[in-house]
Amino acid sequence: MTPDDLDDYLRSIGLTVEVLTGADDLSYTVVRNFAIPSGSLVGRGCDVAIQRPLGDPYVLPSAIHTRPALLEMGTFNTQQSPIGPEWQYWSRRMDAPPSTRLIWAHVISALTEH
Repeated sequence: MTPDDLDDYLRSIGLTVEVLTGADDLSYTVVRNFAIPSGSLVGRGCDVAIQRPLGDPYVLPSAIHTRPALLEMGTFNTQQSPIGPEWQYWSRRMDAPPSTRLIWAHVISALTEH
């Protein structure tokens, strides 16, 4: 699996995806205008970023980034994101072997748990 595979999968399920370089000079896959489907944040829209790992095998970084911040900064394992000041870093580890579907399910699960 590669970051491009994830991008292709996200586009195949109808999401708007682009790649950006953060203030930290790392590359991120960004899903634009994602509407959170359930939980206390239901209906809130945000951009969701996932760092694009360079290694092989693909290892998902233990972070999800949202813009705007959806929770009070510093709560629920969140902090300022290295992408830039308008982004929030959510520390969320995924221990299963990555696949495109499992990664997106992990993101949705993190965003709907509050």
